[in-house]
Amino acid sequence: MRPRIQPQELPQSNLFPKIKRYLWGLGIGVAGIVLGYYLITTYIFYYIPEALPQYTIRKQHTDDSLRIAFIGDSWADYHTLLGCDSMVKNVALSITDIPVKTATRGKKGALSKEIYFFMYSNKTEEHSYEPDRCTQPLIEDAPDYCVVFAGINDVTFLRPTNFYTENMRYIISLLLHNKIRPVIMEIPIVNFSYPMPQFRFRERWFYRIRSLFMGTWNNEGSDYNNALRKMLSTSKLKDSVLYISANKWNPKGCLDTTIFLDDRLHLNLNGYHKLDSCITTEIIRDYLKKKKL
Repeated sequence: MRPRIQPQELPQSNLFPKIKRYLWGLGIGVAGIVLGYYLITTYIFYYIPEALPQYTIRKQHTDDSLRIAFIGDSWADYHTLLGCDSMVKNVALSITDIPVKTATRGKKGALSKEIYFFMYSNKTEEHSYEPDRCTQPLIEDAPDYCVVFAGINDVTFLRPTNFYTENMRYIISLLLHNKIRPVIMEIPIVNFSYPMPQFRFRERWFYRIRSLFMGTWNNEGSDYNNALRKMLSTSKLKDSVLYISANKWNPKGCLDTTIFLDDRLHLNLNGYHKLDSCITTEIIRDYLKKKKL
């Protein structure tokens, strides 16, 4: 029997695995470049707190009115839209006969850094904001108290906790420099995920990647509030501000439909009545206490 001739095995080529590894490396490199470019061009400015030169107001009031300014994000903006300045005055009248004057300006979606920059009317090429959002006129009117609504957008857009606390420290320092008592509102429980469907696909994708890297997938305000309290303590600013916790005006600590709009991110008129009643009561109590000293 003739031996069966085995077909000669062709030597395997090492070219395909090399091409595969090359393509994987190229893909990872391109993805890294795109991600880095996106993060740097879009977010790097907002990750770096920046202290601006403090200015000193010269205005003095001769009457005995209690002046309260409200600045910040959409919570300040809705405060204007819902006519809550008059609500503050009505609450004050039920407590004291001291005349109260209020003024409010806010911008929807503003980060803590933007809120800080809005306190400066001076415009530069890299920091040009709408004139109607600048709150320097409110500060230069020399209010006795300034209520600051900030932090919700820092949580929503995954800014680091030290980004939030540093900008808050700058805001507080500018107010104290001008002998204005800061009223710091603790970040409340809201629907932080509400803006997500409004993002484009690319923005949602990068949002999830950043949330994984920053450990804020389930973004909540508790870490930011803890960091803020720690900053106030270490910076020895705790006694210089009037700190109002979220459970003081919302004891249930939940998204109660009777006080929130459908987005569960903003308060309705009933919600502002509860919030402003708490703020006004705390301010007047603090004001009368200091007048006795």
